[in-house]
Amino acid sequence: MALAVNGVRANPYVNTAYVDQGNGKTTITPFSDILKKEKEQAAAASAQTASSSGATSPSGAATPSGAVSPSVGIASTNGTTGKLSSDGKLTTKLDDIFRRASEKYNISYDFLTAVAKAESDFNPNCVSSAGAKGIMQVMPYEAKELGITDVFDPEQNIMGAARLLAAHLEKFDGDTTLAAAAYNAGSGRVKQYGGVPPFKETQNYVKKIAAYMKEGVKVPDKTYTVSPNKLSGDVTKSQGTKGRGTQAASGAQSQIPGAVPATDEELNQSMVVVGSGEQAVTMTYGAYLRYLELGSLGVG
Repeated sequence: MALAVNGVRANPYVNTAYVDQGNGKTTITPFSDILKKEKEQAAAASAQTASSSGATSPSGAATPSGAVSPSVGIASTNGTTGKLSSDGKLTTKLDDIFRRASEKYNISYDFLTAVAKAESDFNPNCVSSAGAKGIMQVMPYEAKELGITDVFDPEQNIMGAARLLAAHLEKFDGDTTLAAAAYNAGSGRVKQYGGVPPFKETQNYVKKIAAYMKEGVKVPDKTYTVSPNKLSGDVTKSQGTKGRGTQAASGAQSQIPGAVPATDEELNQSMVVVGSGEQAVTMTYGAYLRYLELGSLGVG
């Protein structure tokens, strides 16, 4: 059975998710549940590795190499504290946007606000000489790739930038120094030089971000009326990834008495179709997970 990605086929199931030891039959489980569990396990393994190597402390202190786990200092919320009107407009505090973006994209609130401080000092109307716009100084081509329809809308600008920063953090194993360098100079440059590029602007930029993170940044007490889009998700509910992943994984198992997780070999026997028409590519489920890890955000 094949799963089509990007809506090519409307079958959201993989047929080797769990195997009943009693009769040897395969039980169908939603692919989304399996994917959430895989991501949860990967995040747990990463956190355990970071902990054993002394990568960070609960307070978010940096390691000797300057890396900070992206999940340290996540701003857990219960949804927006603002007012959502019937036309989809949201009146909200600026800090509320940062906290929801931190939770939505699972990155440090301190890191996100430090970048905003360095980029525009929280000015939503800021435009650089290079054409970067808004609080997080998003470039026009980035706005298009990220799904930002109004780059001067604080909600969309911050959410889009948080998504981009999350992609950089994933690419560089949670190292905020390298993620900040990639945000400033591009991930290609960071890879090219094997670290922070030898550009004076980028060198000073990463030092500024580190200083802001250490001393803490106070977000201005300002209220904006914004237009959330798909980047924000459901602004009325908490979007913490850990809670959702745990619930999905436990729910999938509880529905199948005697079921056990499928082996890697069994999972890899499920095929996934990515793309459509002549561009369609069929790959194993395992390959698809690697595909998601490397490029699901489609940015950077």
